[in-house]
Amino acid sequence: MFTYILYFMVGSKPTAEAFFIMVFILMMVAFASISMALAIEADHATRRVMDIYFICMLIVSVLTLFLGTMASRLLWLQYFSIAYYGFTALQHNEFLERNFCTALSTTLSLKCPNYVICSGEEFLTIQDIDLSPWGFWKNHMALAILMIIFLTIAYLRMLLLKKYS
Repeated sequence: MFTYILYFMVGSKPTAEAFFIMVFILMMVAFASISMALAIEADHATRRVMDIYFICMLIVSVLTLFLGTMASRLLWLQYFSIAYYGFTALQHNEFLERNFCTALSTTLSLKCPNYVICSGEEFLTIQDIDLSPWGFWKNHMALAILMIIFLTIAYLRMLLLKKYS
């Protein structure tokens, strides 16, 4: 209920398709995070590796909001972040095919006057987000792959645990 109320309160796309895609993205992020928590708690040896991953992911999650300020040698770390894929998919869902300058005619130029971002496509291009359908669904696939990796780690670690009788 909270998501439903908040979605329309903040002025997101008023379509059912965009709403259910947003719910799907949030569920994928939640499932990937839960599977990461399962992998962290599976065993003490795994916990150390997963703690390092979790700390790096938190640091990168903050930096992925401003990719232009991130050091180029650390830019590859964003591809291991659950939040990066979720946030990118949410941006793609929300900004694609949106026009924020309805009073201005943007047919003559791709850029609006006075450095105003008028279209969602322009914003996504500035953020270096691929506008194609694959650019959108690759985020979901990456979240699913991370989820499978974490669940596999948790399963293998629990399988190898000594059974106490």
